[in-house]
Amino acid sequence: MREALFELLAGRIPEETVWTADLSYWIAGQLQLGEGDPAWNTEEGYLALHQQLGVMPYYWYAKFWLGEPEYGPEIELVADTKAGRTRRIWRTPIGELVQEEQFLPESCSTGCTKHAVESERDLDILLYLLEHRRLRVSAVDDYPQRMELWARYDGLPSIAMPRSPLPAFVYEWAGVQNAFFLLMDYPDKVETILTLMEEQEQPVLDAVCQLAPPLVHFADNLSSESLTTVYDNWIAGPHRRRLERLHAAGTKCAVHLDGTVRGLLPKLAAVGFDAVEALTPEPAGDLPVEEMRAVAGSDTLILWGGVPGVMFAPPYTWADMEAHLERVFDAWEGTPFILGVADQVPPDGDIAFCRRIAEFIQQRKYRS
Repeated sequence: MREALFELLAGRIPEETVWTADLSYWIAGQLQLGEGDPAWNTEEGYLALHQQLGVMPYYWYAKFWLGEPEYGPEIELVADTKAGRTRRIWRTPIGELVQEEQFLPESCSTGCTKHAVESERDLDILLYLLEHRRLRVSAVDDYPQRMELWARYDGLPSIAMPRSPLPAFVYEWAGVQNAFFLLMDYPDKVETILTLMEEQEQPVLDAVCQLAPPLVHFADNLSSESLTTVYDNWIAGPHRRRLERLHAAGTKCAVHLDGTVRGLLPKLAAVGFDAVEALTPEPAGDLPVEEMRAVAGSDTLILWGGVPGVMFAPPYTWADMEAHLERVFDAWEGTPFILGVADQVPPDGDIAFCRRIAEFIQQRKYRS
C-alpha cells in the first residue's frame, strides 16, 4: 500500500487500494477500559497493530506537529487538572487568558467549556502572547529514519504544518462562535493576529521545504458547516502561499476536512491541494459518496476517506459496512482515492472490521 500511495502522489492510478484508519481514539478507549496493550503507545507497537489489522500505518500524533510553540520569559503558562477538568492559564504583564476543558469518560473525549479568547481585551492579550512566542521546528531531524522504520510496516508517518492562521484562531483560542463575533466586530485586530501567526510559521515552512517529505498534512480540522463563508477571504490566501512553497519543493499536500463536506470540498480542490482527507459521507456526513467527485470538480484530486467512523459501532453491522464499501468502490474505483476512516474508529467500534475491510479490498480486486 505504501508504494500505491506514492503512485497516487505521482498522479497515477495504482493497482492496489490504499486503506488507512486513524486508530488513536479506539486505542485510547481500550486503554481507559484496561483492555488495551500498553505497547500500542510505542511507535513500533502501534505499527505492529496496523500490520495485524491489514491497515497502512499513517497517523501517529506523538511526532506529528512540525512546529511547537515556545514562549519567552514574559509568559507564564500554568495548567491544573482536577476531577477531569483542566484549567489552563497564560499569564502576561498585561493580563491573562484562561481556558477550561472537561474530560468525558463516557466517550473518552475532551470538550472545551471555556475558550481563552472571548472579548476585545482578550484579543489584545493574545497579540502580546503571540509577540512573545515562536514556533520551534520539530519532527524534522529524525523523519528520514522514521520513514525507514515505517517502510518495514508498509506505512508512511504523518507530519503536519501548524494549523493555518484562522483555523488555529478558531480551534486553539476562540472557538467558532467567539471567533466569528470577534472577526466581525474587530476585523483589524484579528487580521493583525492572523498575519503574525503566518509570519511565525515561516521557519517551519523553510525547514519542511528543505526536508522535502513526500507528503505533508494541513491539520486544520475544517468543516464546511462553520468555515465555508470565510474560506475565500481568510483561509485561501495562506493555503495558496503554503502550497506554492511546498509544491516547489516537491512535497504533496493533504488537508483535513471532516464533518460536513459540500461547501469546502470544491474550494480546497480549486486552491491546489493534492488530497482532501477524512471525507465523511452519508450516513454521517452531508454528501453521498456518489456525489463527492462531482462536487470536488476535479478528476485529479485524491479523495481520502469514505468510511464513516460511526459505521464501526452499533447499530451498524458488518452487512451495513459491506454494502457501504460496495458503494464507495462503485463510485470511486478508477479514480485517485484512498479508502480511509472518516475520521476515527470510535472507542466502542468493532476493530475486527479493519481486517474485514482489508479482506474485502482483496476480494473486490479479484472480482475486478
